[in-house]
Amino acid sequence: MNPSFRLFSRNNLFAVAFFVILVSLLWLVVSLLSPFLEDFLWAAILSLTLYPLYKRLFRWLGHRENLASMVVTLFVVIALVVPGFFLLLSIGQEAKRAYDDLSNAQWEQTSRRVVDKLRDTKLQELLEKSGLQLEKTEELLRRGLVAGIKSIPKMIGEKVTTIFKNLALFTLHLLFISVAVFFFLRDGSRYYHKLVEFFPLEHHHREVAVQTVSKTVSAVLRGMVITALVQGFLAGAGFAVAGLPVPLLLGLLTFINSFIPFLGAASVWIPSALWLLMQEHYVAGIGLALYGACIISTVDNILKPLIIGEGTKIPVFLLFFTILGGLRIYGLLGIFLGPIILALGMAFLSIYRDVYLKPPLDDVIGESLKPESGTDQGRND
Repeated sequence: MNPSFRLFSRNNLFAVAFFVILVSLLWLVVSLLSPFLEDFLWAAILSLTLYPLYKRLFRWLGHRENLASMVVTLFVVIALVVPGFFLLLSIGQEAKRAYDDLSNAQWEQTSRRVVDKLRDTKLQELLEKSGLQLEKTEELLRRGLVAGIKSIPKMIGEKVTTIFKNLALFTLHLLFISVAVFFFLRDGSRYYHKLVEFFPLEHHHREVAVQTVSKTVSAVLRGMVITALVQGFLAGAGFAVAGLPVPLLLGLLTFINSFIPFLGAASVWIPSALWLLMQEHYVAGIGLALYGACIISTVDNILKPLIIGEGTKIPVFLLFFTILGGLRIYGLLGIFLGPIILALGMAFLSIYRDVYLKPPLDDVIGESLKPESGTDQGRND
């Protein structure tokens, strides 16, 4: 052991104290900003996507960054608020109409019709073989149908109430996102240059990492929008063919729900098919259910990974399961974070290969200049 080495020297103690203070301060900053972390992530995704538009406006508006950032931010707010407002208004009207219709419906008569239809099937013969009394079974089935169907209006009312309760919270988050988008667009390049200085990488490797994130975000957003448009168009056409009222509104609702994990297009076409079956339009209801399962919902599982994989050069197989894993862990943000994490991992593997596995250029040149042993032996002979 080196006798001059001292573990508790002045420099070592100062270094340890510095890093302890640095980590503590960073932890405090993160804890203060953690309630807004999801808003910041959405703002960063929107800013990366709209940054080319901001740069064009910046040049057109005479290099006035505040004005260009304000215009793009207002575009984001209008794009989110206006369709949401009209959609919420339409859903509220439709929900109220559905609530009134369901509340005033004659469910006793409906249940009797259902039981009478079941009586004509082989159910009666099966019950008799099982030793069950048909009258008691019919009464239990009728009560179950009435109780289950009567609960639908209550469920609709609760869901509508929940939507309006969350409206204020959505407005607050939209305000936070808008403020963050404005500053990310205006000062994004300065934030970028300061942030990448902390990456322990060469300059060109830093650029690779940043470009990977930017390309992945753009590809994911492009895949989501195109997939939602295709699903909305296919769903609207299917609703029109099935004879549903307001197929355009239902198609628009399918487009919106396509962006929401664990809802998707199925949250629209499944209730629509059930409504058709309840109205005794059996061919249309079964046809719409098959069309929705085989066409509308399948598009999301095929088209979105293909578009994202084409833009990021990530294998579709890995991308599909990465998106599912991201949804499970991070929710809606996982659609973006999953592919970003995978793309960054692949980029850092490439950097590792180039820096640590490939031999230096000087060694390669030196090896190529060495005379071959067989040639030298031939000359000596």
